[in-house]
Amino acid sequence: MCVLPRVGRVSYLNCLPVFYALEQGKVDIPGTVVAGPPVELNRALAEGELEVTAVSSFAYAQHFDKCLVLPGLSISSSGPVKSVALFSKRPIQELEGQSISLTPYSATSVALLEVLLKRLYGVEARFFRRPPGAPLWWAPEGEEEPAAALAIGDEALQAWKLAGGLFVYDLGKEWYGFTGQPMVFALWVVREEFAREHPEKLKAIWQGLLASKAWGREHLAEVAQEAARLSGLSLGEMVEYFGVLEYDLGPEHIRGLKTFYRYCYEEGRLSCLPEIRIWERY
Repeated sequence: MCVLPRVGRVSYLNCLPVFYALEQGKVDIPGTVVAGPPVELNRALAEGELEVTAVSSFAYAQHFDKCLVLPGLSISSSGPVKSVALFSKRPIQELEGQSISLTPYSATSVALLEVLLKRLYGVEARFFRRPPGAPLWWAPEGEEEPAAALAIGDEALQAWKLAGGLFVYDLGKEWYGFTGQPMVFALWVVREEFAREHPEKLKAIWQGLLASKAWGREHLAEVAQEAARLSGLSLGEMVEYFGVLEYDLGPEHIRGLKTFYRYCYEEGRLSCLPEIRIWERY
Protein backbone atom coordinates (compact mmCIF):
# COMPACT_ATOMS: atom_id res chain seq x y z
CA MET A 1 0.00 0.00 0.00
CA CYS A 2 1.42 3.40 -0.93
CA VAL A 3 2.26 5.88 1.85
CA LEU A 4 0.42 8.75 0.14
CA PRO A 5 -3.01 7.58 -1.06
CA ARG A 6 -3.96 8.14 -4.68
CA VAL A 7 -7.28 9.93 -5.21
CA GLY A 8 -8.92 9.67 -8.64
CA ARG A 9 -10.54 12.69 -10.27
CA VAL A 10 -12.63 12.49 -13.46
CA SER A 11 -10.90 14.76 -15.96
CA TYR A 12 -14.13 16.45 -17.05
CA LEU A 13 -15.64 19.78 -16.10
CA ASN A 14 -18.34 18.03 -14.06
CA CYS A 15 -15.82 17.27 -11.29
CA LEU A 16 -14.50 20.82 -11.04
CA PRO A 17 -16.94 21.98 -8.30
CA VAL A 18 -15.65 19.17 -6.06
CA PHE A 19 -11.93 19.38 -6.88
CA TYR A 20 -11.32 23.06 -7.62
CA ALA A 21 -10.66 24.03 -4.00
CA LEU A 22 -8.25 21.10 -3.64
CA GLU A 23 -6.40 22.00 -6.82
CA GLN A 24 -6.15 25.65 -5.77
CA GLY A 25 -4.75 24.76 -2.36
CA LYS A 26 -7.77 26.07 -0.47
CA VAL A 27 -8.43 22.62 1.02
CA ASP A 28 -5.84 19.95 1.79
CA ILE A 29 -6.12 16.18 1.78
CA PRO A 30 -3.48 13.54 2.61
CA GLY A 31 -3.38 12.20 -0.94
CA THR A 32 -2.25 12.72 -4.51
CA VAL A 33 -4.94 13.58 -7.07
CA VAL A 34 -4.80 11.52 -10.28
CA ALA A 35 -6.98 12.67 -13.19
CA GLY A 36 -8.38 10.56 -16.01
CA PRO A 37 -11.55 9.74 -17.98
CA PRO A 38 -14.10 7.52 -16.22
CA VAL A 39 -13.09 4.34 -18.01
CA GLU A 40 -9.43 4.83 -17.00
CA LEU A 41 -10.32 5.47 -13.36
CA ASN A 42 -12.54 2.38 -13.42
CA ARG A 43 -9.60 0.30 -14.64
CA ALA A 44 -7.16 1.82 -12.16
CA LEU A 45 -9.48 1.12 -9.26
CA ALA A 46 -10.01 -2.49 -10.34
CA GLU A 47 -6.25 -3.02 -10.65
CA GLY A 48 -5.42 -1.46 -7.28
CA GLU A 49 -3.80 1.68 -8.69
CA LEU A 50 -6.12 4.03 -6.77
CA GLU A 51 -7.21 3.98 -3.14
CA VAL A 52 -10.06 6.51 -3.36
CA THR A 53 -11.70 7.69 -6.56
CA ALA A 54 -14.73 8.95 -8.38
CA VAL A 55 -15.95 6.11 -10.60
CA SER A 56 -18.91 5.52 -12.84
CA SER A 57 -21.84 4.03 -10.95
CA PHE A 58 -21.80 1.05 -13.31
CA ALA A 59 -18.15 0.36 -12.43
CA TYR A 60 -19.01 0.32 -8.74
CA ALA A 61 -21.71 -2.27 -9.47
CA GLN A 62 -19.06 -4.47 -11.10
CA HIS A 63 -16.69 -4.21 -8.11
CA PHE A 64 -19.02 -3.63 -5.16
CA ASP A 65 -17.56 -6.60 -3.29
CA LYS A 66 -14.16 -4.85 -3.13
CA CYS A 67 -15.22 -1.23 -2.58
CA LEU A 68 -17.24 0.97 -0.26
CA VAL A 69 -19.21 4.08 -1.25
CA LEU A 70 -18.21 7.34 0.43
CA PRO A 71 -21.31 9.07 1.82
CA GLY A 72 -22.41 12.50 0.69
CA LEU A 73 -20.72 12.49 -2.71
CA SER A 74 -21.97 11.74 -6.23
CA ILE A 75 -22.42 13.22 -9.67
CA SER A 76 -26.14 13.06 -10.32
CA SER A 77 -29.05 14.90 -11.87
CA SER A 78 -32.79 15.10 -11.27
CA GLY A 79 -33.61 15.96 -14.86
CA PRO A 80 -31.30 17.33 -17.56
CA VAL A 81 -27.59 16.63 -17.10
CA LYS A 82 -26.39 18.23 -20.39
CA SER A 83 -23.14 16.23 -20.51
CA VAL A 84 -24.66 12.82 -21.34
CA ALA A 85 -26.59 13.02 -24.59
CA LEU A 86 -27.60 11.08 -27.68
CA PHE A 87 -27.26 13.04 -30.91
CA SER A 88 -29.40 11.51 -33.62
CA LYS A 89 -30.17 12.12 -37.29
CA ARG A 90 -33.69 10.78 -36.78
CA PRO A 91 -36.21 10.58 -33.94
CA ILE A 92 -35.18 8.06 -31.32
CA GLN A 93 -38.26 5.91 -32.03
CA GLU A 94 -36.88 5.39 -35.57
CA LEU A 95 -33.51 3.96 -34.47
CA GLU A 96 -34.72 0.36 -34.63
CA GLY A 97 -31.93 -1.67 -36.29
CA GLN A 98 -29.82 1.44 -36.83
CA SER A 99 -26.20 1.81 -35.77
CA ILE A 100 -25.26 3.99 -32.81
CA SER A 101 -21.73 5.14 -32.08
CA LEU A 102 -20.88 4.87 -28.39
CA THR A 103 -18.44 6.91 -26.35
CA PRO A 104 -15.35 4.90 -25.40
CA TYR A 105 -15.06 6.72 -22.07
CA SER A 106 -18.06 5.64 -19.97
CA ALA A 107 -19.77 2.40 -19.00
CA THR A 108 -22.63 4.01 -17.07
CA SER A 109 -23.84 6.15 -19.99
CA VAL A 110 -23.76 3.21 -22.38
CA ALA A 111 -25.77 1.05 -19.98
CA LEU A 112 -28.22 3.90 -19.40
CA LEU A 113 -28.74 4.40 -23.13
CA GLU A 114 -29.45 0.70 -23.69
CA VAL A 115 -31.91 0.61 -20.79
CA LEU A 116 -33.79 3.67 -22.06
CA LEU A 117 -33.91 2.44 -25.64
CA LYS A 118 -35.38 -0.91 -24.62
CA ARG A 119 -37.54 0.03 -21.64
CA LEU A 120 -38.79 3.46 -22.67
CA TYR A 121 -38.82 3.31 -26.45
CA GLY A 122 -38.86 -0.41 -27.28
CA VAL A 123 -35.95 0.07 -29.69
CA GLU A 124 -33.26 -2.51 -30.52
CA ALA A 125 -30.29 -0.80 -32.14
CA ARG A 126 -26.81 -1.90 -33.22
CA PHE A 127 -23.87 -0.48 -31.29
CA PHE A 128 -20.18 0.06 -31.81
CA ARG A 129 -17.62 1.93 -29.75
CA ARG A 130 -15.58 4.58 -31.48
CA PRO A 131 -11.85 4.70 -30.63
CA PRO A 132 -10.60 7.24 -28.08
CA GLY A 133 -10.15 10.61 -29.74
CA ALA A 134 -12.27 9.71 -32.78
CA PRO A 135 -14.88 12.24 -33.94
CA LEU A 136 -18.50 11.80 -32.96
CA TRP A 137 -19.61 10.40 -36.34
CA TRP A 138 -16.67 8.03 -36.84
CA ALA A 139 -17.56 4.63 -38.33
CA PRO A 140 -15.52 1.43 -38.79
CA GLU A 141 -14.03 0.94 -42.21
CA GLY A 142 -16.66 -0.25 -44.64
CA GLU A 143 -19.54 0.85 -42.42
CA GLU A 144 -21.91 3.72 -43.07
CA GLU A 145 -21.89 6.72 -40.79
CA PRO A 146 -23.97 5.93 -37.67
CA ALA A 147 -27.53 7.15 -37.32
CA ALA A 148 -26.82 8.43 -33.81
CA ALA A 149 -23.92 9.00 -31.45
CA LEU A 150 -23.64 8.97 -27.67
CA ALA A 151 -21.38 11.62 -26.15
CA ILE A 152 -20.46 12.39 -22.56
CA GLY A 153 -18.54 14.98 -20.61
CA ASP A 154 -16.88 17.92 -22.31
CA GLU A 155 -17.40 16.35 -25.74
CA ALA A 156 -21.17 16.38 -25.18
CA LEU A 157 -21.15 19.98 -23.97
CA GLN A 158 -19.32 21.04 -27.12
CA ALA A 159 -21.55 18.90 -29.37
CA TRP A 160 -24.68 20.72 -28.18
CA LYS A 161 -23.34 23.86 -29.88
CA LEU A 162 -23.08 22.04 -33.23
CA ALA A 163 -26.34 20.09 -33.00
CA GLY A 164 -28.41 22.16 -35.40
CA GLY A 165 -30.73 19.86 -37.36
CA LEU A 166 -30.11 16.89 -35.06
CA PHE A 167 -32.45 15.31 -32.53
CA VAL A 168 -30.78 15.59 -29.13
CA TYR A 169 -31.80 13.48 -26.15
CA ASP A 170 -30.44 14.41 -22.74
CA LEU A 171 -30.22 11.05 -20.96
CA GLY A 172 -30.58 12.59 -17.51
CA LYS A 173 -33.85 14.16 -18.59
CA GLU A 174 -34.99 10.95 -20.29
CA TRP A 175 -34.25 8.89 -17.17
CA TYR A 176 -36.04 11.29 -14.85
CA GLY A 177 -39.07 11.38 -17.13
CA PHE A 178 -39.10 7.58 -17.20
CA THR A 179 -38.55 6.86 -13.48
CA GLY A 180 -39.16 10.12 -11.61
CA GLN A 181 -35.85 9.44 -9.82
CA PRO A 182 -32.38 11.00 -9.95
CA MET A 183 -29.78 9.41 -12.18
CA VAL A 184 -26.51 8.77 -10.38
CA PHE A 185 -23.73 8.87 -12.95
CA ALA A 186 -20.75 8.61 -10.62
CA LEU A 187 -19.87 7.77 -7.03
CA TRP A 188 -16.84 8.27 -4.82
CA VAL A 189 -15.56 4.95 -3.58
CA VAL A 190 -12.70 3.52 -1.54
CA ARG A 191 -11.03 0.17 -1.76
CA GLU A 192 -12.23 -1.83 1.23
CA GLU A 193 -8.70 -2.91 2.13
CA PHE A 194 -7.56 0.72 2.39
CA ALA A 195 -10.63 1.66 4.44
CA ARG A 196 -9.88 -1.16 6.87
CA GLU A 197 -6.15 -0.48 7.21
CA HIS A 198 -6.11 3.35 7.12
CA PRO A 199 -9.40 4.63 8.59
CA GLU A 200 -7.94 7.94 9.79
CA LYS A 201 -6.36 8.77 6.42
CA LEU A 202 -9.62 7.88 4.72
CA LYS A 203 -11.58 10.08 7.12
CA ALA A 204 -9.27 13.01 6.36
CA ILE A 205 -9.62 12.47 2.59
CA TRP A 206 -13.40 12.18 2.83
CA GLN A 207 -13.71 15.28 5.01
CA GLY A 208 -11.45 17.15 2.59
CA LEU A 209 -13.60 16.17 -0.38
CA LEU A 210 -16.73 17.32 1.45
CA ALA A 211 -15.05 20.61 2.41
CA SER A 212 -13.91 21.14 -1.17
CA LYS A 213 -17.43 20.43 -2.44
CA ALA A 214 -18.86 22.93 0.04
CA TRP A 215 -16.32 25.56 -1.03
CA GLY A 216 -17.17 24.97 -4.69
CA ARG A 217 -20.87 25.34 -3.96
CA GLU A 218 -20.29 28.62 -2.11
CA HIS A 219 -18.01 30.00 -4.85
CA LEU A 220 -19.77 28.60 -7.90
CA ALA A 221 -19.24 31.76 -9.96
CA GLU A 222 -15.47 31.44 -9.57
CA VAL A 223 -15.57 27.73 -10.43
CA ALA A 224 -17.75 28.45 -13.48
CA GLN A 225 -15.34 31.15 -14.63
CA GLU A 226 -12.46 28.67 -14.49
CA ALA A 227 -14.57 26.09 -16.34
CA ALA A 228 -15.34 28.64 -19.06
CA ARG A 229 -11.63 29.41 -19.42
CA LEU A 230 -10.74 25.73 -19.71
CA SER A 231 -13.54 24.81 -22.13
CA GLY A 232 -14.05 27.86 -24.30
CA LEU A 233 -17.74 27.75 -23.41
CA SER A 234 -19.42 30.85 -22.02
CA LEU A 235 -19.67 31.70 -18.35
CA GLY A 236 -23.47 31.52 -18.64
CA GLU A 237 -23.27 28.03 -20.10
CA MET A 238 -21.05 26.86 -17.24
CA VAL A 239 -23.28 28.41 -14.56
CA GLU A 240 -26.27 26.68 -16.13
CA TYR A 241 -24.40 23.38 -16.36
CA PHE A 242 -23.24 23.34 -12.76
CA GLY A 243 -26.73 24.40 -11.73
CA VAL A 244 -28.28 21.15 -12.97
CA LEU A 245 -25.64 18.84 -11.50
CA GLU A 246 -26.06 17.37 -8.02
CA TYR A 247 -23.06 16.37 -5.90
CA ASP A 248 -24.83 14.95 -2.85
CA LEU A 249 -25.85 11.36 -2.17
CA GLY A 250 -29.16 11.30 -0.35
CA PRO A 251 -31.88 8.66 0.03
CA GLU A 252 -33.48 9.72 -3.27
CA HIS A 253 -30.17 9.16 -5.08
CA ILE A 254 -29.81 5.72 -3.53
CA ARG A 255 -33.32 4.84 -4.72
CA GLY A 256 -32.49 5.98 -8.23
CA LEU A 257 -29.26 4.01 -8.16
CA LYS A 258 -31.04 0.84 -7.07
CA THR A 259 -33.57 1.27 -9.89
CA PHE A 260 -30.79 1.70 -12.42
CA TYR A 261 -29.01 -1.41 -11.14
CA ARG A 262 -32.21 -3.43 -11.26
CA TYR A 263 -32.80 -2.53 -14.90
CA CYS A 264 -29.17 -3.30 -15.78
CA TYR A 265 -29.48 -6.68 -14.08
CA GLU A 266 -32.76 -7.49 -15.81
CA GLU A 267 -31.22 -6.56 -19.18
CA GLY A 268 -28.26 -8.88 -18.52
CA ARG A 269 -25.69 -6.11 -18.19
CA LEU A 270 -24.92 -7.08 -14.57
CA SER A 271 -24.45 -10.66 -13.41
CA CYS A 272 -26.02 -9.92 -10.02
CA LEU A 273 -27.77 -7.13 -8.17
CA PRO A 274 -25.04 -5.14 -6.40
CA GLU A 275 -25.27 -4.18 -2.76
CA ILE A 276 -24.72 -0.48 -2.11
CA ARG A 277 -22.15 -0.73 0.67
CA ILE A 278 -21.62 2.66 2.28
CA TRP A 279 -18.54 3.37 4.40
CA GLU A 280 -19.74 4.11 7.93
CA ARG A 281 -16.60 4.18 10.09
CA TYR A 282 -16.48 7.95 10.35
